[in-house]
Amino acid sequence: MNSSWVDSVLSMMEDFAREYSTTYSKKKRELSASFEIGCFLALVQYYEQSDCTVNIKNLGDDGEYRYLTTPSGNPRNFSYIEFKKGDDEFELRQQVRIRCSHIDNDIAFTPDIVILKKDTEIQAIKDSDYAKGNRCFYSVNVEEVLCAHECKSLSPFPELLISFLGMVFAAHSWLNELTDCSKVKEEGLHLAPTLFVGGFAKALHLRMVNSLKTNFPINIILGMHAGTWNLFGDSANITRVDLEE
Repeated sequence: MNSSWVDSVLSMMEDFAREYSTTYSKKKRELSASFEIGCFLALVQYYEQSDCTVNIKNLGDDGEYRYLTTPSGNPRNFSYIEFKKGDDEFELRQQVRIRCSHIDNDIAFTPDIVILKKDTEIQAIKDSDYAKGNRCFYSVNVEEVLCAHECKSLSPFPELLISFLGMVFAAHSWLNELTDCSKVKEEGLHLAPTLFVGGFAKALHLRMVNSLKTNFPINIILGMHAGTWNLFGDSANITRVDLEE
């Protein structure tokens, strides 16, 4: 595998730390964790270019930015980003479990990256069916979710693309139905729910990607390994959503 994208992510992490006067704590992780961090920082850059004010929250004692790249962590103990643009205020977090109350409270899952309303409460509940009641089950209510995103450091395949649609429907209570594109606006602030994919699609799969993007309010961004980290501007060809109430 060409590892140049890993170097790009490390460079983005260093630039982010330097700009906001932080250091970053990065132990040896799998490539998928580095890929997720790269997508996270691409989103930070997107909102910066959208004229959002960026505030870093919950740094470590030594000023390090603590990335959360596993669903087993307590989100309260990790860093996150707070954005503000006009009256819009929201948070960018990693690995926060969503409890899908608009469907059923027993449906819960953890997207790689999530945009939440500002000051969303992360609930901590002990459940005898989770870790025998010895650990808290951390989650946010789906009503607090603006957009959820997934990061896959691999080549796209049909089952991955279809499973992403299931996550989109479960994570976004503002969707009346999966084909509801009423929130899609060219001038919208947020990226529509996005699947970031490391590899490129071959011809047949690319047709499927284009069809899904046409028929659903989503983004599927391919070729991230090749350096397509810039999400802003016409060349990015992304779908945006306006979620103002």
